[in-house]
This record gives sequence, structure tokens and C-alpha cells, in this order.
Amino acid sequence: MGKGKIIKNASVIDPEKCEQFSGSVLIENDCIKEIIRGTCIPNSVDGFEIYDAQGHVLVPGIIDVHAHTDGYYFCGEKELAQGVTTVAVGNCGISPSCASSIKEFYRLQEEKGFNINQTSFTGHSFTLREKAGVLDCYAGATQSQIDAMKDFARKDLLDGACGISFGIQYAPETTTDEFMQVARIAAEEGKPVAVHTRLNFPNDWQSLKETLDVAKNTGADVIVSHLSYMFADGQMDRCLDMIADYQAKGFRIWADSGMYTAFNTMAGSTCYDQDQIDANHWDYSQFVAANGMFCGQHLDKEKFEYIRKNDPDCCIICFTGVEDDIYKALAFPDVMVSSDSGRALPGQGHPQDAAVFARFFRIMVREKKLLSLTEAVRRCTYIPAKVLQLNDRGRLCKGAKADLLVFNPETIKENADFPGCGNPDLPPDGIDFVFVNGMCAIKDGKRMPECNAGKIIRI
Repeated sequence: MGKGKIIKNASVIDPEKCEQFSGSVLIENDCIKEIIRGTCIPNSVDGFEIYDAQGHVLVPGIIDVHAHTDGYYFCGEKELAQGVTTVAVGNCGISPSCASSIKEFYRLQEEKGFNINQTSFTGHSFTLREKAGVLDCYAGATQSQIDAMKDFARKDLLDGACGISFGIQYAPETTTDEFMQVARIAAEEGKPVAVHTRLNFPNDWQSLKETLDVAKNTGADVIVSHLSYMFADGQMDRCLDMIADYQAKGFRIWADSGMYTAFNTMAGSTCYDQDQIDANHWDYSQFVAANGMFCGQHLDKEKFEYIRKNDPDCCIICFTGVEDDIYKALAFPDVMVSSDSGRALPGQGHPQDAAVFARFFRIMVREKKLLSLTEAVRRCTYIPAKVLQLNDRGRLCKGAKADLLVFNPETIKENADFPGCGNPDLPPDGIDFVFVNGMCAIKDGKRMPECNAGKIIRI
């Protein structure tokens, strides 16, 4: 790692203690050696590399609780440029597709190295079902197949997966019993479940209740995934009321949300089945191809059906939802921020991949003042670290891993835009320094190309 480092002249935010103070942070190897309050620098730091924060805020590196980065380097670069130092992958029931198991995914990532830290859920609705022989997403599972899913899930959890993810909407014939049986494995291993709910149609509150009942019936911590994509259609108030009711009864319910209502998913998925289009009253003009031959184009029925038939893995962005519902979700106590970022070639994909955290600070803190800066930092550092059991990250204390971010809260803003409107890959403004495991990956807003210090985090 080389000699020690010091970040001085910082406005330090400790999200665990919810306090802000002037100070400096000393780094030795991959850990925080000391946090110094005030402006005095001890003589013991002679020879340290010095990084001047110039009064900007210094916080733990951002932890993205819901993404599909899955070892794709370019996706990791877009996360890093926002100040993300750790990402939880394998969400929505989809384990990383580059490996046959979580153990193999971790091994491959450690062999090739990566730009940020990764931990992974094991995915039920695509991966575990397929491994158990349920190859048709519209098919139900036998008890013997469910038992196989449970065995595969437990092995992945014992090999360090951070939990089990479900994408029930993508496997609509998953019964509530199957859901509960597999989720109970996570509870037994003391790990959370992250759930993209069933959501059969608008105002389908039974689907949300089914997800919340996982905590009631199994004892598992439940993360309700990407609220802004599931309930930001004038339904957020009732959604949050239901979550609050379960929390008040002592069940451990968490949630995450992005900063957009326009969601992005595979053209061939159940989300774009005709009954879903009809139930949601979507018009084909609301669909924009995120990649492929029609990238950036608003679709008509002919183009949409062509993509569904010939390029089902192509992602389509659906412009829908009520913007104010985003802000209601993220103002709700302890809701975490997530990107839902995924694999995309340069110039393609959703701007969330490169923009969501800067957009969060710009809108929720600086412009709308719905959250204090300290609370906003807490939502994307300490809270996800607590939920994912990342005990030495998301904190500013002696001995914690030196995943750190310095940014200017007065200038931070997103620059990425939707395909067809702008460049979805542009990095945000206002990011000064990013450290990953004590190594400086971004310095004065510029990427340090020799630094790929990300590690696999086994839980």
C-alpha cells in the first residue's frame, strides 16, 4: 500500500454518530488509523501523502445496496465516479451470470481484480430456479425443486453471499409457499432478503403484503427493492404506511429507492407482457430502447414487438410514474439510496448508472432540503452497511476500512442523461477524492488509472 496518507482540512461527517466537525483522517494501509478533530496536524504524519479537502465534506464511501454491476468493469467505473466504493450485486433474483455459483463469482473477481468492492446476493427467481430445473419463468416448481433451491441457496450463503434476492415479478408462478421456504434459509443463516415484489397490476397491495409477511413468517430482515420503480405511481403514501405498520410491530423491514421513476428492464421479461402493458395503460411511445439497434429511440408497437422477439435481452426504459413519490420514499426514515445500475456498453443504458447519488444530494439536500446533509450521507453509507452486515465499512472510526469520499455539497450534480437526450455515462460534478481500501482511485476529480483496489466481501 505504500506510505500513510492524510486527508486534511475536511468537514468530516460521521454517519454513525450523526455529527459533523472540522478535522482530518489518517490512513495506514487499507484502514483508518486516526480521526483528528480540529485543524492541528500531529508531527507523526511527516512523510504521509497529503490530500487537501479544502473544507469539503469527507464521508465514508457510498455503499450501493441494490445494483447489477456483477463484475462488469465499465459499470463499476460509473459507480466509482459517483463515490461508490462498495456495491451489493446479484439483485432481483439474478445472481451474477458470469459464474455458476457465488463461490466461483468471488474467485473470478479476486483473480482479475475490480475497481470497487463487491458483495453478492444469491438470486432466486432466475438463478436458483434455473439451477433447480425450473427453466420456464411461467412454470411452477415442485417440492423437490424447491428443496434443491434451498440447498443451492444455503451453500451460496455459507460461501459468503450477503443474502437472497427475489424478483417475484419475473417468475410469476412462484407460489407464496416457495417464496417463504427459500426466504427462511436466509433467516436461518442470519442474512437479509431483498425483494422485487410480485406486483401483478397497479394497486396490487397483496404483493407488498406478501413481501412484508416474509419478515413476519420467517424472521428474516426484508429489503423492499427500488420503491421508486415499484410504487411511484401515486401509490407511495400507502406503500410507506404499510411498511411503517410492519416496522411498528417489530419486524425488520428496510427499503431502497433510486431517483428516477423511468425504469429499465429486459424487453423479454414479464414486465413487458401484454397484460402488464394493458393493466398499466402504457403507450408504446413511453418506451425507449436503452441499447441495441434502436438505442435512444422512442418505440412504436412494431419496433417493440421486433425487440421482444429478436433481442429479448435488450433493455427498454419505460417512462412512467409520479416524480413526487420519489421524494416521499427517500424522505421516509432509513430508506437507502440505490442505483439499480447494470451492464451497458458506452453510450447506452440508463443514466441511473452514473448519476443517482449525485442527483440524490442535489435534489434531496441542496434544492428541496428534505434531508440534512448528515442524514443523506447516513442513507447511503451507515444504513446499508448495517443492513448488509458490513461491519468495518460505512463508518468513520479507527480501524474501519479506508473507503472514503470527499465531495463539494454545493456543486455536486449529475450530468448523465437518457439515451437519445444526452450521454448516459457522464460522471457527476463535485467529486474530489475517492479512496478504496486506502488507495486513491479518484484524485481532484480525475480517475487514477493504476488503482483497482476493490475487494470481494464475504459475509
